[in-house]
Amino acid sequence: MWTPKLEHFHGPRYIAIADAIAESIAQGDLNDGDRLPTHRALADTLGVTVGTITRAYAEAERRGLVTARVGRGSFVTTPHAQGQRFMIQGEIEPDCVDLQLNLPIAHDRADALSQSMQELASDTVKMNRILGYQPDIGMPEHREAAAEWLGLTGLRTSADKLMITGGGQNAIMLTLMALTRSGDIILSEAITYPGFMAVTHQLGLRPQPVAMDEEGVIPSAFEDACKQFSPRVLYCTPSLQNPTNAIMSEARREAVAEIARRYHVWIIEDSVNANLLENAPPPLAEIAPDKVIYINSASKTLAAGIRVGWVVAPDEIHSQISNALRASQWMTSPLIAEICTRWIKSGLANQLLEEQKRELILRNQLMTEYLGAFNCRINPYSLHAWLELPEPWRSREFIQQAQRRNVKVIGEDNFIVAQYRAPQAIRLSSSSAWSQNHLERGLKILAELLHQEPEPSLSVF
Repeated sequence: MWTPKLEHFHGPRYIAIADAIAESIAQGDLNDGDRLPTHRALADTLGVTVGTITRAYAEAERRGLVTARVGRGSFVTTPHAQGQRFMIQGEIEPDCVDLQLNLPIAHDRADALSQSMQELASDTVKMNRILGYQPDIGMPEHREAAAEWLGLTGLRTSADKLMITGGGQNAIMLTLMALTRSGDIILSEAITYPGFMAVTHQLGLRPQPVAMDEEGVIPSAFEDACKQFSPRVLYCTPSLQNPTNAIMSEARREAVAEIARRYHVWIIEDSVNANLLENAPPPLAEIAPDKVIYINSASKTLAAGIRVGWVVAPDEIHSQISNALRASQWMTSPLIAEICTRWIKSGLANQLLEEQKRELILRNQLMTEYLGAFNCRINPYSLHAWLELPEPWRSREFIQQAQRRNVKVIGEDNFIVAQYRAPQAIRLSSSSAWSQNHLERGLKILAELLHQEPEPSLSVF
């Protein structure tokens, strides 16, 4: 049994024990996953009260050194294993656990970016070239690298079909600018990405919801909407749908593509999360390359500040989208596209992607541990989970009570299209927590809330 020697530690006993845990981890006497002595056993060994050990373990957990598992004990969690968020100097882990935004897990990218910039700066010919005007759809070598990268999602494409944009959001905007006019009705999943709805509002479009199930868009509902509205566009996310985590099967994708052909509807396939998913079905753009505009970006996999996205479009509308790109921004920054290309060609991009996936697996294991007993859609590779609340909870009440306990989440109202009747639900973005310990602290609170009933003072009658 690990027993700390407290003679050279000063201050209150519980602080000394927490300091001893930190020292033992630094010296390698305690390693990730090691189970600490029970409160009673360590209290008896050190001659202190059980309350002192409880305070010591709580202090160690606050520092991110220990994870307490209900009914199992306290376990060492080293900063590396926690997937600790890279902290800017002066930042500290906040008391509030904010699970509202779908962010890539924050890791230190400074060295990678610095090295790429240094290599580029030493190549004066290349540097001067990318500082000049380039083709609106992007430099050929940047598009070739992007086509190679998108191949990891199962999309077989070529540089001539691809355009480089200022991120996925920009790609959605450009595609809708090219395909629609103000006042047009367009279709989307009934519960969908808020960024898409922001674009439709900006462009004066009228989105209509298509009913969903656990695989996303229901083909019969899509066909009924085509008959009723004669839309030009369907927007959807077939892999790790935001917010529901729905994944379309290959058969479902083929059915949706067939309906789109029959009713002459363009499909915008948002595949921003597809790189994260293992063994994903083939992209819609692979099944129906004549009807699908494929969108992907570096933001969720490599780094949010690498504002590079990619659009793969059928020949029929390729020029319309490139015209929208040129009219809005002339071209995407070749400097940023060059950095992204270098990361892809060197293998660093794949390394960073695998790093994200490994951390997501660990975080989603925590999601399953604390919320698996509820109606919660969790995927090992997803940035988020979708929790349908048990009765009598309403999302507004749950959000308020969670926030009072320093946990922030968002409800289904942020994702509903038009007047669609969605279940009372919340999205939990595990990727935005500062560390696994930080996430676990929030999940404990949410699990406790779910086992309770709403406080009467906040009930809505």
